[in-house]
Amino acid sequence: MSSNSVNLSAPIVSSPLKKGIPAWVAALVACLCAFMVVMDSSIVNVALPAMQTDLGLSVAEQQWVIDAYLLTLGGFMLLAARASDIYGRRVILQSGLILFTLASLAGGLATTGPMLLAARAVQGLGGSVLATSTLTVIVAAYPRGAKQDRAISLWAAFSSIASAFGVMIGGVLTSLINWRWVMFVNVPIGVVLSGMVAICLLPQSKGNSPAKLDIPGAAAITLALTAFIFGITQTLERGWKSPVVLCSLAGALVLLLVFIAIEKNTAAPLIRLSIFRHWNVRIGIFMVLGLGGALTANVLFSSLSLQQISGYSPLQTGLALLPMAAMLAISSIISRPLRAAGFKRLPFLGGLLAAAGFVWFNWLPAQPDYISEFLFPSLLVGSGLGLMLMTAIQAVLAGIPAQDTGLASGLQNTARQLGGALGIAILVTLSHTVTTLQVESGSTAVVAQLAGYHSAFLAAGVICGMSALISLLLRSNRAD
Repeated sequence: MSSNSVNLSAPIVSSPLKKGIPAWVAALVACLCAFMVVMDSSIVNVALPAMQTDLGLSVAEQQWVIDAYLLTLGGFMLLAARASDIYGRRVILQSGLILFTLASLAGGLATTGPMLLAARAVQGLGGSVLATSTLTVIVAAYPRGAKQDRAISLWAAFSSIASAFGVMIGGVLTSLINWRWVMFVNVPIGVVLSGMVAICLLPQSKGNSPAKLDIPGAAAITLALTAFIFGITQTLERGWKSPVVLCSLAGALVLLLVFIAIEKNTAAPLIRLSIFRHWNVRIGIFMVLGLGGALTANVLFSSLSLQQISGYSPLQTGLALLPMAAMLAISSIISRPLRAAGFKRLPFLGGLLAAAGFVWFNWLPAQPDYISEFLFPSLLVGSGLGLMLMTAIQAVLAGIPAQDTGLASGLQNTARQLGGALGIAILVTLSHTVTTLQVESGSTAVVAQLAGYHSAFLAAGVICGMSALISLLLRSNRAD
């Protein structure tokens, strides 16, 4: 199926912005929403000890402060994305902002562990809307071409640097004020963004008859994603052979098969399975899966090695990671003009650069010289992942009818979340296994732990290398 045949059959979708509102406003709202969602996946990490002291959290509850957010964030993405296509960008985006803002306020006011966990789960639900609806607003506000590419690259850059900034901002707020401000910080931003959306975006046209949401399909895929992410997150505590993990993953597979059966036999499917006939969509999703794992692993293991091995404070760790985050953002932005200038193998080059950086980290010492032993490899990783990121997003969006951009956005965001969850589960298990073997062989705790981190960095390099090879399968200037 060619891109021309798809686009000819698709209705023309007008700009979602009110008359007189420039398109850059949509890009600004989208970038800030994306930054807020990704930042909240890491900002609480450094605040966990303070939360535990204040609320008396158990070890399991501390883990669920993170997992509750990730579970609903990843589980509801496709449902949120399709709802945006059907019911309109403004109403769904505002709903997500309201949910996210109120949940942030409730989390900051929590007086017990269960209250905090419930707030984090609702935060994730709101975040699933923001993570998908914002990209669709950009795609609808800009015609296909250089301006749309530039806006998407900015959105990708904001999403990518948010994890590192989350560590730094969490450290600053927890150290200078208290842990509750890692939640409260979202409230004024959410209020301002909600007002901007109300002022700038058009409501759903009353003349349009919205399609019905595929409730059985939505329920099946949401439960499947939730079961999968739950099972993956439990591997960190229970191990891969745990009955809970095996049952969750098996349940996810069964639900996925049920979902496919539903989609094949419904007139208005949640996901038109024909979207996977686009060659670049399939390749792009595999690339995004790998990128999700590499991006998440980079921030996690770099942060752990600096804090637990080298003795950096949370604030020092955030500052140490900023150059990598900045390089990732810069390379994401410049990838568009580089492609326009004729550089056709940027994702392959990016994958090799990132792989080289991770392999370099394999020799990271316990007390590294920041410039030569940490900064240089982190810049390689940041530049490489940035060059790959924009190409992967464009591959998923290429040739998709305008009314299905929410679905395409949901697919790439879901793939990124699943890649991150799966990558962390595998790499943490690998790191723990190597650490245990090192301790059993007589190594000190520090040496053993550092060896575990080295193995995770090396495995992340392998993932980047595989993503680089997969990128060679992308077809130039084609959507099928």
